[in-house]
Amino acid sequence: MLHQITVYETQEAKEIVFWLLEHELGLKKIDILSNRPINFSKNIDWDLIVKRLNNHEPIQYILGETTFYGRRFLVDDSVLIPRPETEELVDSICRWEKETERFGSKKNVLDIGTGSGCIAISLAKELSNSQVWAYDVSEKALAIAQKNAALNQAFNVVFDKVDILHYLSGEAQTELRFDIIVSNPPYVTKQEAAQMRSNVLNFEPHLALFVEDNDPLIFYQAIARFAFQNLKEDGLIVVEINESLGKETAEVFKASGFSEVVIIKDIHQKNRFVKAAFSKKMKKE
Repeated sequence: MLHQITVYETQEAKEIVFWLLEHELGLKKIDILSNRPINFSKNIDWDLIVKRLNNHEPIQYILGETTFYGRRFLVDDSVLIPRPETEELVDSICRWEKETERFGSKKNVLDIGTGSGCIAISLAKELSNSQVWAYDVSEKALAIAQKNAALNQAFNVVFDKVDILHYLSGEAQTELRFDIIVSNPPYVTKQEAAQMRSNVLNFEPHLALFVEDNDPLIFYQAIARFAFQNLKEDGLIVVEINESLGKETAEVFKASGFSEVVIIKDIHQKNRFVKAAFSKKMKKE
């Protein structure tokens, strides 16, 4: 099978094969490396799978699932494939809960642009005594997210169709106040598309990926306005960002009234997140 996968480097192709054999036949990598006999009697169209891989289709879409923060999530081409960097976003919020000694206290959490629901569901499972809301503009994405909530028994997540860009125009108004707001919005400029791999560009939903070149911060501006109105004074907002627009994204939150704004690097030392909060004095004013 490995020699038939031609569009990936050898090591990446090996990892894909390990993934396929575990998913389809229940074989662990150690089973394969120790030369355990493989029973290929199960009716699987390996040729079709290899054909789809060679067409650059992501293995996650072929299998219909992936893992995120230790949990299984269903995915299809209506949602982005969760990235390891986004796991860091979830992890940073879990650390914040511990550092601020909020373990056990009730928390209202909002995920804007939830996609597969991986962030919202992970936080619902990881944060103690939390109620999570998850917004997305795509009905297809919300359908996948709801399935993932059921799959992971995240019964404390409420999903709602909301276009955050139109929130202030009255499309979606809420009297809720949130302890945590999180978002991984579209942030890739269209001019950056030429640098993207085919397995992303040709298969993942452009609605969740791209922004116009002349207005790359449009979602952060809307999110910052929303958060200024709806984040509690001792709350936290964390957003994933375009690594080349870290300073500009931070300025959006400062201009919107946040007094504590920090750019955070990911494990690869790239600007990946902006965290923002109010000083208590400033929010009360």
